[in-house]
Amino acid sequence: MFFKAKDLMTVGNIALGMGAVLVAMEGMDAQTADEAAVHVFWAGVCILGAFFFDLFDGRVARLLGQMNRFGAEFDNVADLTSYSVAPAFVLYLAFRKVAVLPGADEGSWLRLAVCVLVALIPSVCGCIRFARFNVRRLDIPGYWIGFPRPAAALMMVSLVNSHLFANSGIMGWAGVALVVFLGFMNLSLVPYISHHERKWSWHLKVILNMVWITVVVAFVGGVILDVMPARTVFDVVLLWLSFYLFVQWTDIPEATRRDIARLTADWNR
Repeated sequence: MFFKAKDLMTVGNIALGMGAVLVAMEGMDAQTADEAAVHVFWAGVCILGAFFFDLFDGRVARLLGQMNRFGAEFDNVADLTSYSVAPAFVLYLAFRKVAVLPGADEGSWLRLAVCVLVALIPSVCGCIRFARFNVRRLDIPGYWIGFPRPAAALMMVSLVNSHLFANSGIMGWAGVALVVFLGFMNLSLVPYISHHERKWSWHLKVILNMVWITVVVAFVGGVILDVMPARTVFDVVLLWLSFYLFVQWTDIPEATRRDIARLTADWNR
């Protein structure tokens, strides 16, 4: 049978991705920005949950000895749902109902144009990336080509759920710029450190452990136990992914960057 037990993890990924879509759709009926922000928050939690399932489906497959071609393709399609389609709905709701956009009041044509733009970025870029890697797959052990879809989606969703976004009058337009930049980096040929087949240096091991520990503590403390602000988990995720987006290249040797540039030189011709 092509569908195996480990594929249930991927089903969980899809289910929570679609859960984010449904929560965001329900939020469009919100009468106030605060009410809409609650839906944006729980839609973001759904995408965090989808990432959890996505993170462990490969490990479960290896543990059970159930790795196959179907599972790899199924996981890829699931990621398109959770990291391209779902964030589009969350961003549309956040910029339509929650974001402070000076000069673009709710109901104006400029506000609508911004909402459509930010919704199109993850969906269109995700589909292009999906198709490009199906046509020509280039697996480089230890590296992604372009900013990964999961990281881009989590960063976008964390942005609109962060305290910075809620409390800063300039973060609405700055958020639009960041979403556009993330879409560009998602389609770029810039290498990013991957957890697949990587031999971790001691300092990267320390950083990685700090990442998952701080995210888990913030999620449990804020979302489950309510002993800290619930949005703290998104602040933490946004902080770490900003570090990954802008700083991780410093750990990639110059020779490796040149080799990857040579291998991908004809991709956009």
